[in-house]
Amino acid sequence: MKKTVIMAAIVALSGAAYAGSVYSPSKGVICDKKGKFCADSYSISIGLTKEYLGSKAAKNLEKMVDKYHMSLTDWTFANGVSCNTHKKICKKSKWDKHADAHWTKKLFGKVR
Repeated sequence: MKKTVIMAAIVALSGAAYAGSVYSPSKGVICDKKGKFCADSYSISIGLTKEYLGSKAAKNLEKMVDKYHMSLTDWTFANGVSCNTHKKICKKSKWDKHADAHWTKKLFGKVR
């Protein structure tokens, strides 16, 4: 019984850490402290990453983009929320069919 309670607390705390790493510092911008990037309605942004997460995060993001030829228009945040700028949608996960109203509004201003 005691082990179960401890394990549940660890799981809850680790989920909370991911959830708290994704935030909106200003209208139309979402940042991920754990993933170390920021995005707007156009794409993942090195400039916004620098502004909100610092120069080191921006330089690391730039290296990742160059090295792995990452898509800057389709991504998943540390909390599992997946966004696509071509479709103008964020979903709770990349497998969901419906928009997550909260994050879609934060990034794109409205839910389609």
